[in-house]
Amino acid sequence: MRCRTGTWLLLTLLLCLRTFALPGNWKVDGSGELLSQPAEESCSVRLTLPGSAQIYREPERESFRPDRAGFEAAQLEMEVRLDADAPVKALLFFKDKDGTWFQTVREFELVPGRWQTLSARLDRTGEEWRGVGHGALFDADAATNLFAAGISLYSEEMQQATLTLRNVRRTGKRQTPPLAVIDWQLPENGEKNRRIDSRFLLSRDYFNPFDPDEIEVNYELTGPDGSTQTCPAFFSRDYLRSSHFTRETLTPVGGGFWELRFLPAAEGTYRLRLSIEDKAAGESLRTAWRTVEVAPSPLPGRIRVSPTAPRFFEHDTGEFFFPIGLNIHTNTDMRSELWFRFGHLPDRGTRDYDDYFEACGKNGINTVEVWMAGWTMALEHNAPRAGQHGVGRYSMESAWKLDHLFESARRNGIYLNLVIDNHGRLSSTSDPEWGENPINATSEFARANGGFLKDPGDFFRSPEAKRNNSKRARYIAARWGAMANLFAIELWSEVDLVSEFHARYTDGSILTWTRDAAAELQRWSQRKPLVSTHICSDFNKLLQFRKLFDPKEITHVAGDAYRDAQIHFVDHLRSYARVMKFNKPQLITEYGGPSQGSENRQLVADIHAGLWGASFSGLAGTPFLWWHDFVHLNKLYGHYRGFARFFRGIDLRSAPPTDPAPELVGNRQECEILAAVQKENAWGWIFHRASLLTYPEHPEKEPLREKLSFRLKNAALPPGAYRLRWYDTLSGEVVKEERVTLRAGEAPAFPVPAFRVDTAFKLEKVREEAR
Repeated sequence: MRCRTGTWLLLTLLLCLRTFALPGNWKVDGSGELLSQPAEESCSVRLTLPGSAQIYREPERESFRPDRAGFEAAQLEMEVRLDADAPVKALLFFKDKDGTWFQTVREFELVPGRWQTLSARLDRTGEEWRGVGHGALFDADAATNLFAAGISLYSEEMQQATLTLRNVRRTGKRQTPPLAVIDWQLPENGEKNRRIDSRFLLSRDYFNPFDPDEIEVNYELTGPDGSTQTCPAFFSRDYLRSSHFTRETLTPVGGGFWELRFLPAAEGTYRLRLSIEDKAAGESLRTAWRTVEVAPSPLPGRIRVSPTAPRFFEHDTGEFFFPIGLNIHTNTDMRSELWFRFGHLPDRGTRDYDDYFEACGKNGINTVEVWMAGWTMALEHNAPRAGQHGVGRYSMESAWKLDHLFESARRNGIYLNLVIDNHGRLSSTSDPEWGENPINATSEFARANGGFLKDPGDFFRSPEAKRNNSKRARYIAARWGAMANLFAIELWSEVDLVSEFHARYTDGSILTWTRDAAAELQRWSQRKPLVSTHICSDFNKLLQFRKLFDPKEITHVAGDAYRDAQIHFVDHLRSYARVMKFNKPQLITEYGGPSQGSENRQLVADIHAGLWGASFSGLAGTPFLWWHDFVHLNKLYGHYRGFARFFRGIDLRSAPPTDPAPELVGNRQECEILAAVQKENAWGWIFHRASLLTYPEHPEKEPLREKLSFRLKNAALPPGAYRLRWYDTLSGEVVKEERVTLRAGEAPAFPVPAFRVDTAFKLEKVREEAR
């Protein structure tokens, strides 16, 4: 027994004494000159004082990745010797790969002529280090990302000095306190369909708080009806946003924390408790139950597929929802800058989105697509990019930005269609980003990224890729799965352009992956989201790979509508309505001429025709134009405003629109009509065909289209009194209103007010007032 006890004590002592030397080359900034070789184990520096200097050791960025041994160390220490006439003041410092700087609170005095060991604890949050140039609290996350470390010297004495520095290392063993939840902040009250946020701390730090194989933090939620679900919490940080000229910068604030979010679907009492699984230590903890009282509210809730009309969307509370959309995939688009000759547009980060969302909200756009792209809001991307840390270590800057987008969109009445991945991330030929994908095991920064996959074509059948994707999906569900204005999650944009797509479709691996990935997002989200994937080109390509949309987990169909420039977009929508027969909502989330852009006036025509043709095409919403900056910079929001105002009150669920065989009579002048009849109302759009292929540069100078009438043949409208209103399609204002009478068996012709490009009408039965 003594032997075993002695062995245990010896091992404990060795663990406490273990050291981890910092790798890299020596560097000097300020009033110093390096006298030794950069790669030597120790360095000597000639100092010219007064002044200051920083001597530090820094590894190659291509190979730097946080390691568990460094995280588990208790302190940073180094040995220094000053040869000088007078003492010099010193601070220890370190910085992460992006330059976030921490230095010791304590000031050291270097005494000439002898070796001194300087050290500071790495396992005491907020005690021995302070941030410089930012408001972040020193914590385990900062210690884990320690990249370069050394000593900062300063003196007001006039002298020449030599400093020798050696053994820059991390030593000892991080202390592990008892597992506990600290400072759990949970509001006592909430509102139905308004998100509730709750933050808390854990007594222990973790090498990778994003890895549920190391630390899994969940919350159990019991609703007023007694049903219980378990959902993930997530690790996070706060940031302050500022701008340097046009460039957005984010500065960390405070320390890392844990958070949970839930969106109550009903009023009443909710009960919550936290469930902690420290898998590294083999320990678990469950807190006591706490309650939140949720009051009623008029908020409409999340979007779902209508259970009674499965080709359309509605709110959880039952109101019809028709997405009027724009694709703001990323705030800047180089192709737009070149194609439309905008010149280089500054990247203003989330401030660009703030401007876009404000304009969208004012003009009736209620749904916007945004991407978690590598250059904007990806959780995992190439480590040399600021704020990114490779595989499995999520970018808190990107997550903060996406949080901000959801809030900015909410303020403007906008739902977000969130795209997780775009095809370029798995392609070296089509919009290639494979070289920057952190999972790439062959890239220059593969070691720093933790890359593990050599061939992008193996992604959908690689067990390691699936595990990594599953962990990321869990985080996405935890952080954004309870957002009240989350419209849907799209797994991929144009997934058919990834490497070896056809082979993976043929062997079925991408079909299985798609179903499982959608199911994971829905299982982990507190409020089950709509989920889809997306195919490029047009509906013919989509039909070719329709099996992707067969699983029940894929709630709707998403595709493109790019086409030859000579094809009228109204004709394209007619073809779409004729062949697309999915019994699910169908959306076009990219369109606008050919895929590489089109002549400006044709693109304006596509915007207008896409909006006004949407309700006659079987679509569950308007098409989402790709060229968002074209809309914004050319102030084309009026097209959306006019349609949105007109469409209020139309509900496509109540009965499938019937084909009334609309007919224009009189002097048709190359005009056409689209119309729909539904129970006791009808609506229609009459347009000059050529003007909706290439929109007139001066529509106000177009000739008047006069002496036209329309007739709804075979319409099933009941006889009675009706109100007929005519609308300006750009303002959405009523330009003429009259009362008409329909008699059984008749299909009267109604005169069309003179117009130049197009006009629209609503024919609605007049309700008799109760006596």
